[in-house]
Amino acid sequence: MNEWKTTKVGDIGKVITGKTPKTSNSSYYGGKIPFLTPSDDMTVKYVRETKKYITEEGRLTVKNATLPGNSVCVSCIGSDLGKVVITTEETVTNQQINSIIVNENKYDVDFIYYVMMELGKILNFHSKTSTAVPIVNKSSFSQYEFLCPPLRIQKQIGSILSSIDAKIEENKRINNNLAA
Repeated sequence: MNEWKTTKVGDIGKVITGKTPKTSNSSYYGGKIPFLTPSDDMTVKYVRETKKYITEEGRLTVKNATLPGNSVCVSCIGSDLGKVVITTEETVTNQQINSIIVNENKYDVDFIYYVMMELGKILNFHSKTSTAVPIVNKSSFSQYEFLCPPLRIQKQIGSILSSIDAKIEENKRINNNLAA
């Protein structure tokens, strides 16, 4: 366990706060680029579709806010605070989401997803103690710390937890088919 090191979220990759293209410009919407917001289904591990899509023109108006696939996205405001998903393709998020483009040479995306799930529970718990709308900005988000093992152990942990999640999803599909 002495191989595990205290690590800040900001050290695991590039942290990006999303941006919203102007909603008054209809030419920015209706394209093929997923636009992730907390109102999308963030109860799944991988975001495979979103309610809104933006155009290339819309994406260009929110420079430096485009995420590649395998980015870990965390909702950081309101009642959805702490929900976590992984992108499966190039995606843009709104400003209510802080995302991490994980440095995959040092960190395992699956492991980081599960760490963020635990951090999300902490963030959500803290939000319940506030009377104002809870929000975690990029600076605060980047400073959160967790214990992190070497990459080989991260990969083992991420793989085991992913296998369990895959089995749970398979069981849900079977149950839904039986119910139908």
